[in-house]
Amino acid sequence: MTQQSPCPAPAAQSVQPRLRQSNQWSPILGAHDLVMDYTATSVPGTPIGRHMLALDHVDFALGEGETVAVMGPSGSGKSTLLHALAGIIRPTAGTVTFRGVDIGTMSDADRTKLRRNAFGFVFQSGQLLPELPAVENIALPMMLDGMPYRAATDMAMLWLERMGLKALATHRPGEMSGGQMQRIAIARALAVKPAVVFADEPTGALDQATGREVMGMLMAAAHDNGAAVVVVTHDPNVAAFCSRTVTMRDGRLCQPASRPDANVEFEPMGAA
Repeated sequence: MTQQSPCPAPAAQSVQPRLRQSNQWSPILGAHDLVMDYTATSVPGTPIGRHMLALDHVDFALGEGETVAVMGPSGSGKSTLLHALAGIIRPTAGTVTFRGVDIGTMSDADRTKLRRNAFGFVFQSGQLLPELPAVENIALPMMLDGMPYRAATDMAMLWLERMGLKALATHRPGEMSGGQMQRIAIARALAVKPAVVFADEPTGALDQATGREVMGMLMAAAHDNGAAVVVVTHDPNVAAFCSRTVTMRDGRLCQPASRPDANVEFEPMGAA
């Protein structure tokens, strides 16, 4: 195995200065010895580790309500790690556990239910459905989980008001700015009251000022709902919103993924 590459300095710590100590900590989400070898996956019989691994024996732990930024250059494995943690892909080896349950042992149907109910997602492009208005984009995950249309859209309207976008309730994504679409995506992710929100380059398509606004809303809303957050980013300004930062290079975590000494407190958002 090759020598691990030197790692860059960690990103600046959170822009929020007030900290609270937490003496008791246990992971809500954990990964042990994760390996992702796309060559071995696509070509059966290929020995693992004879080439570059997308994930190279990665350990990771996330506490209840904790916010973690995963930084690294393009191709470092950070998005692959997020997808493995979220159960979107199955690693070649290693385990991912959510609240003590190995998600690799779940059926595809149970993993889909887990992603729909316990996890929320915010992607770079928002990935809103273009044919649906904002209120229905937010309501859709709740309706897929069995909530009646009226109840789901009423809840979605509360989230639109919370995000300052009530006037856009009937607008479709093509009628919104990038920042507005990302706020809709945040509302959709958090409306199901997830335990963990996964954000993959959530500000990558936004200008710096809009990106900062969107990150502030994401972190405040997640904090108010008690959700943990994993943010994949190459931007230290985005990482600064999180309570700790880990760095990936060549498929490895270059910094320990152990529990931080303090958690960040955010000002609560206005009541919905």
